[in-house]
Amino acid sequence: MFLSKSDYMTAYNCVKALWLKKNRKDLIPNINEAQQTSFDIGNEVQELARQYFDNGIIVNAEPWDVINGVILTKKLAENHTILYEAFAQLPWGAFCRIDILKKNGNGWDLVEIKSSNDLKDEHIIDLAFQSYVFTNAGYNIKDCYVLHLNKDYKRGKTIDVKQLFKLEKVTKEVIGKYNEVEELAPRFYDIQQTSTEPQVDLCKNCVDCPFFHYCGKDIPKYSIFDVLKNPTADMVYKRRGSAEIKEDIIEYCNDKNIIDVQCYLQNTIHIDKKEITAFLNSLEYPLYYLDYESIMPAIPLFENSGTYNQIPFQFSLHIQKSKGGKLKHISFLHKEKTDPRRFLAEALVETCGKKGSIIVYNDNFEKTRNRELAELFTDLSESLLEINSRIIDLLIPFRQRALYSPKQHSSASIKYVLPAFCDLSYTEMEIANGSQAMDRYLAFLTGTLSDEEEKILFKGLEDYCYQDTYAMVKLIDVLYEKSKEETN
Repeated sequence: MFLSKSDYMTAYNCVKALWLKKNRKDLIPNINEAQQTSFDIGNEVQELARQYFDNGIIVNAEPWDVINGVILTKKLAENHTILYEAFAQLPWGAFCRIDILKKNGNGWDLVEIKSSNDLKDEHIIDLAFQSYVFTNAGYNIKDCYVLHLNKDYKRGKTIDVKQLFKLEKVTKEVIGKYNEVEELAPRFYDIQQTSTEPQVDLCKNCVDCPFFHYCGKDIPKYSIFDVLKNPTADMVYKRRGSAEIKEDIIEYCNDKNIIDVQCYLQNTIHIDKKEITAFLNSLEYPLYYLDYESIMPAIPLFENSGTYNQIPFQFSLHIQKSKGGKLKHISFLHKEKTDPRRFLAEALVETCGKKGSIIVYNDNFEKTRNRELAELFTDLSESLLEINSRIIDLLIPFRQRALYSPKQHSSASIKYVLPAFCDLSYTEMEIANGSQAMDRYLAFLTGTLSDEEEKILFKGLEDYCYQDTYAMVKLIDVLYEKSKEETN
């Protein structure tokens, strides 16, 4: 049995997760669409990053073919100064593949490629393990680097790889973790081979683990981990051995969470008539219900865009001239494989009128996109910023608990608020969330969809974005309705 870099990183966070990964493969969930997208981004970044250190040669062995990979690496290292995907293995089972092994005098440098926009602590832990393996496999490791995307880069007509990436020397930080790896790696290797499943206390962070469906099978769907922040949530769980929501957690809650707990325990809806009325009185008709969809490519696709920049490509707009009045819907979707921003900005300015409240859900997103568009297209700047001045955030009354249902499970996200008060649902839709919209539109832009798939995509995008703005119409109706009810 081997101990790979990914095994080490898994165990670094939780030894039980490593044991389950190795001994209970039946519990490993299938890769979902979001995870596959993340893998694809990593592969795309890695391919491009190799151009930063060009003239290298790849160690052409499958990831699981460790013995052959080690032999090939040693052979290629005799006559080449840059190796991609180089292998190293220790006799007791630890192994890794470094993204770039680069000759440095009488030794070698390790370069790890990361698709993030900045250096992270986990990158140091990652490289420390690889430095430990390569050093003990007989390689004289001199320096360690992380090559990650440069958040300050703006694309010109073509990609400049030397500017797209940022190379950071982390030798000192890696050395600081070396003793830790020497202690932990053999211990992790032994743990994964034991016949007994390790016992590890559950905590709030476990909710994001792929094995939570197993380890947390006794945790209620709505629990203290949803209500309390860390370290309080972990302290309370450890003290009482239960994640169930009971009155005893109220002493640890803030004002909003007290409302959450009381509504849950009493199975009641909280209504603050005064706050709801104040919010509704701030609206000026006609109302414009606005929602964007955007992509966020790691590698900039368009001129004057950077790494992970949000590029809006679609908006839905429901217009209502008076309270309870008829709705007019306007849809914009860029259906060409070109930069959508100018087209979207012009359509937005044309359709948003000159007066009336523009209602969005979580205004930071739309306002930030509009400011970015205003900076990019100065001739539209005044109009775009004027739109921002009219934006009203529908998230506010729900986030502040002016209206709250126990069905929200302490969340003010529209995906929780909507089914709590309306019969609208995203579950049966072709595109059911923003991540799917982003990923599939990126697939369209990169030319990986057939004509028929493009038609299905466009229909799905239109339906999804329409529902987002229609959902806000329904929630405003709910607020008007609840403002007439008695306060609990």
